Amino acid sequence: MRKHLLTLNEVTVGYGEQTIIDNLTLTLEKGKSYTLIGHSGCGKTTLLFTLGGLIQPKTGNLNFESESTPSHVATVLQEYGLFPWKTVRENLSLGLIIKYKKLSSEMTDSIAKLAIKLGLDTHLDKYPHQLSGGQKQRVAIGRAWLLSPELLLMDEPFSALDTITREALQNSVIGLSSKQETTWVTVTHNIEEAVFLGREILLMSQTGGAITHRFDNPSFGDLELREKPEFYALCLQIRQAMKEIHLADGGAR
Repeated sequence: MRKHLLTLNEVTVGYGEQTIIDNLTLTLEKGKSYTLIGHSGCGKTTLLFTLGGLIQPKTGNLNFESESTPSHVATVLQEYGLFPWKTVRENLSLGLIIKYKKLSSEMTDSIAKLAIKLGLDTHLDKYPHQLSGGQKQRVAIGRAWLLSPELLLMDEPFSALDTITREALQNSVIGLSSKQETTWVTVTHNIEEAVFLGREILLMSQTGGAITHRFDNPSFGDLELREKPEFYALCLQIRQAMKEIHLADGGAR
């Protein structure tokens, strides 16, 4: 049985007078991969940033079960967040340098090995403007993963990429998620991506930030999953649930 990593206790989050998440209680398990899906504007990114300590709740609290703190959290955004004047090698190592002040030989080895896994080993001396969108996102994910965070958050990291590049990156994430005891939470608006990347798929309501459904994906980690009947069956189940939520909310948005 997995241990709990963190719990949101009756958390309410909003901007000004507008409440986005209303009295949410949610527990995440250590070392598990979650995907968060829902209609546009339902509060997915707000919840993600709350989990990462980037947004403070108005009421309620977030409790890590161990001695973890927000410094053990890494975030990957759609916009990459790379420094244009630094090489791929320097961008990959930046988080480690900020955290530990300098690189050890072990860290340097880890960067080199990860670059091979991510297909970046021939690009280490290039600058971001010399990379494709997929390569830039590999650097962003690699930089976060090298920190060995207990919680790794990704906000629609592949939405701007073409289908083939997106699926290749999804495969890379699956490979990385099996290498260390990190809890992953990925926000996506794509049902197929949610199923492929999630051991558990969390579906949010259109308003109030409630988690209305939690779908278990026992086939998580299978790189051939996209071609199997159970993949399409789970996608269909989630799609139907999203339609029901949409209709229950009066078909808004």
